[in-house]
Amino acid sequence: MNRDPAPGGPRILHISPTTKLGGVSEVIRSELPHLAELGWRARWIAANDLDEAHDAAFVLHNALYGVPVGDFPAAAVRQGVERFLAANAERAVAAAREADVVVLHDAMMLNLATAVRSALGPAAPVLVWRCHVGSEHLETIDRAAVDFLRPQLDAVDHLVFSHRDLVWSGWEDDPRITVVPPGIDPGSWKNRELSEEVRAAVWPYLHAARGVSVAELTGEEDAVVEVHDFGTGGLRAPDSPFVLQVSRWDPLKGQLGVVRAFEHLAHRDADVELVLVGPHIDDRENYPANRRVWQGLMDARAELPTPVRERVHIWRFGPVRRTGEDIALNLLRRRARTVVQNSSRESFGLTVTEAMWQGAVVVGADVDGIRGQIRHEANGLLTPFTEGRPGGSAGDAGPWAETVLRSLTDGPGRARWGAAARASVEEHHLSRAGVERQVAAFTGGPVGTPAGAESPVRAGFR
Repeated sequence: MNRDPAPGGPRILHISPTTKLGGVSEVIRSELPHLAELGWRARWIAANDLDEAHDAAFVLHNALYGVPVGDFPAAAVRQGVERFLAANAERAVAAAREADVVVLHDAMMLNLATAVRSALGPAAPVLVWRCHVGSEHLETIDRAAVDFLRPQLDAVDHLVFSHRDLVWSGWEDDPRITVVPPGIDPGSWKNRELSEEVRAAVWPYLHAARGVSVAELTGEEDAVVEVHDFGTGGLRAPDSPFVLQVSRWDPLKGQLGVVRAFEHLAHRDADVELVLVGPHIDDRENYPANRRVWQGLMDARAELPTPVRERVHIWRFGPVRRTGEDIALNLLRRRARTVVQNSSRESFGLTVTEAMWQGAVVVGADVDGIRGQIRHEANGLLTPFTEGRPGGSAGDAGPWAETVLRSLTDGPGRARWGAAARASVEEHHLSRAGVERQVAAFTGGPVGTPAGAESPVRAGFR
């Protein structure tokens, strides 16, 4: 993927696990238009054959998120990294030759740093690692994983974290660190105001979990909405009130707790329904846990009493059609009565930002980056993360159910929270501000510093 606004402008290369789905891809995609506005030429490539290193990538991901993994399996991770480098290092070096700045996203991509530095020597571009994971509970970060990555960390010129509280203990004074909260592009199909024509064309199919094309209305060939309900059904009526969580199928996103806790909410509100929606699962590209999480949700739904089960819907999109999926998520958030995000770890929480921008009432788990966005009672509500408990015991589901019930029924609060949510995103979390902060850091000068052999982009950081 390339953006070429100005011949001769500085060149930036993003390398990420995928260009299709997930928060990392959303962050990069939201920043590309603003880089172009500033005269930067952007290229974005995805890793090849990541399936050969899935397990190692998953271990590194969880270790840096502060999720207990037992003793860090350094030998197995090293083996996975070697497979990853064999599939990607040569291509990454070739692409880096044509860049002034290379941004490596997340832990597995960081392993390309020494390969690029060794191959290109003094001619290497500015190397940046952008860390999209982490926990404010710094003591839970696996130091063995940080030590494993240290040679790569020593090879980069900049370390970008999404929040100051996520910078690892002992690294706070590293001069390479820049804090850049992820942001959204308000002009994207996922975030823009949708015309009444598009809404009217999509909603009759979307609420029923069926597919529809709006390519003619949007002028976008990939504006095809494809949703599968796998027997969990659509909403019972087009105007049914529903609680929505949008997440990838990841154990850290807490969907299982939402399914179980919804039973307690359903007993308090006879009308509300639940929609969990996530991406298409491609076993060649997704982490192994994705299908297990999805199947666990289906199994948990099957255990619910029939009257509750019929109000729980678990939807997956079809193979990625970018515009269609973005329009569907945009409309779902605008139609949802409440948007929830029950994550046990969330270094930022882009799905929260997107919902807040659309003026949704958001109930988020009181963790990490979600707490950094939602100010309880001011622009949304926070509640403890819930695992839910099978077998009907209220367990830890009570606080979640009570908070979500309040979000559904408190009229004055809903109006106040929704308006304040959008205003807070406009002030703090639009992607242009993050792009400007990065450009200033990478160039060592004001935003838009021209590139070239003598520019700060190449000369100012060694």
